[in-house]
Amino acid sequence: MVNGLIVTIVGMSVVFLFLALLVISTITMSKIVLKFFPEQEKPAAPAVRRSSADAEIAVAIAAVKAHTQS
Repeated sequence: MVNGLIVTIVGMSVVFLFLALLVISTITMSKIVLKFFPEQEKPAAPAVRRSSADAEIAVAIAAVKAHTQS
């Protein structure tokens, strides 16, 4: 009984330490990569032109027509 408990505690400790080491190494590698290869700034997207009111009305009419026909 005691041996099983010791094996469980040692196994869980090893897994916890491995996962902690994995997180630390991932964060460190991410910082190193961002230091040498910074992200490029993307240009601002041009302003989207709003569609005309006629197109919106046509879509609404088509939706109502499709709904009433079914």
